[in-house]
Amino acid sequence: FMETKKLLSFFPILLICLAIFMLNITFAGKISSTILMIIRIVLIVLFFTAWQLFKRKKQIHTKNLAFIFMVINLAFFIVSFFTIELWNLNLNSAKGIALMKFSDGFIISFVLIGSFLVGGYKLNDIFISRGRLTLGLSIGFLTFILFGLYALLSSKQPIESAFISKNLGWILLFIFSNAFMEELLFRGVFIKALNNFLKPVWTIILTAIVFAAAHLQVTYTPDVLFFALIVLILGVIWGFLIHYTKSIMASVLFHAGGDLLIIVPTYLSLAGNG
Repeated sequence: FMETKKLLSFFPILLICLAIFMLNITFAGKISSTILMIIRIVLIVLFFTAWQLFKRKKQIHTKNLAFIFMVINLAFFIVSFFTIELWNLNLNSAKGIALMKFSDGFIISFVLIGSFLVGGYKLNDIFISRGRLTLGLSIGFLTFILFGLYALLSSKQPIESAFISKNLGWILLFIFSNAFMEELLFRGVFIKALNNFLKPVWTIILTAIVFAAAHLQVTYTPDVLFFALIVLILGVIWGFLIHYTKSIMASVLFHAGGDLLIIVPTYLSLAGNG
């Protein structure tokens, strides 16, 4: 009975997660900023009310989930004020792309971590911990190096030392800002809380589906559906790594390595057009 009940929780939680992330990421560019801001405020108030209600009723697991949904919408609401125009960045430059990603990544991560700490949670609850440190670092660095080598060797354009020396810092800033933010946002804040509703394997699958759906708006690949499938598979692997190593460390390094396959060609294209 309990297993059936847990499985039945999968679909309503998945739908709520999809609605939140597709609103804030996938379709965000197609909604007017004013309407999007109003929707985010409504969702923050709605989930804050649900959080307080479940807290009074001592429904701990549901309370935790409502809190997560609230702080995710809060993070997207706050980061929306820190625009390209505010920072006066040029997104046709390596520096501009990296600094914008750092801004988004830092602010979203800061709001999430700060909210969890203020809400009485521990960093361990969102897998910001040592975990199985040696294993996590070993897997993380190995996959990062392998992806880095593949990005260099598979490039259609020659990668010269001048390009590396000029862009390496911006590339590293971009990939680690993005990897940490996305691993925290899509998996770190969710896995422990969702494991109270679902078996770990279903938690990992659910977060991977949401992660893939949030990437359906990308413009750097002609085959978005194939890209989303790859993202789905990677999401499952990264979710398993967090679950197994008890830390986001391995998945962040692995994820950063994967981002090299996107950002290196992007920066090469900018250099070629410059």
